[in-house]
Amino acid sequence: MDTKETILAAADQVFGEVGYDAATTREIAESCGVNKALIHYHFKNKEGLLAAVLDRYYDRLGAEVAGALGGAATLRDKLVRLVDAYADFLGQNLRFCRIVQREASGGMHADKIRDRMVPIFELGRAALVAEYPASATGDLAAEHLLISVYGLIVTWFTYGDVIAPLLGSAPAAKRQLTARKRHVRRIVTLLLDALERPAAPTRSAGEIGG
Repeated sequence: MDTKETILAAADQVFGEVGYDAATTREIAESCGVNKALIHYHFKNKEGLLAAVLDRYYDRLGAEVAGALGGAATLRDKLVRLVDAYADFLGQNLRFCRIVQREASGGMHADKIRDRMVPIFELGRAALVAEYPASATGDLAAEHLLISVYGLIVTWFTYGDVIAPLLGSAPAAKRQLTARKRHVRRIVTLLLDALERPAAPTRSAGEIGG
């Protein structure tokens, strides 16, 4: 592993453990046994280091997403594959979950998460609306579906320490993750089934009250 990769690996660990705000370049340098000046040489500053850590994760995640969505298959099948791919990725990269959630929920660099995630959501919304016109608006609007499914997967890991006692083991454990993927796939299937059914007539307030 070259010096740049060594620094990235150390930053990944430190950011994941204490968060970006609490981390220092000195701590990162000491944890991997390099001169602090090398961090500034390769990444300029701590912010540049965070961007590099995120880029590395998102490049790998992008490859997983492309694999799940590629090939000849229905959008339904691709979405089910995507659930598995995303859950597996997060299960194997728990520090990524912690880094992203800290920044997205009030960190100084939420824009770095937004700039990477919004285009993915926009592509997903366009694909859903094209395949399921009923998702253009209403209670099952594509943006709500995507965010809901995203939350079903992400919170499984970000709340891992909280829900582990309920489950009896860590959410990322193989048995628990397998069960979670089955559950989310089932939810996705139900939502897509609902989009394929004709919408029921909307009842007025008077009809409901009567």
